Amino acid sequence: MFPPSDKGFEPRLARALDHPVRARFLRLLAEREALSPREAQPLLEPGDLPLSNLTYHVRVLDYFGLVEPTGDPQPGGGFAFRTTPEGEAAVAALGFPPKRGSDS
Repeated sequence: MFPPSDKGFEPRLARALDHPVRARFLRLLAEREALSPREAQPLLEPGDLPLSNLTYHVRVLDYFGLVEPTGDPQPGGGFAFRTTPEGEAAVAALGFPPKRGSDS
């Protein structure tokens, strides 16, 4: 892995955002207040993405502080996630429109 940069740019973060599953999850999350991997699974392409793989990608986004669990377990298990302020910036950087009603 790359060492952290002292100039604020994190190369690992750029690589994390470059993954299509992570970018699509962020795009879906940009349209909602919160979303669980289980809810996102049927909305992602390809549709045969195993839930365990999707959960891994969401944990990577969580590791980089782009999403955070809402704290409310979902029916059937798992947690919904929401974007953090850093995640909102990443969503904007990826070119996705902000949530409706958002002032940022």
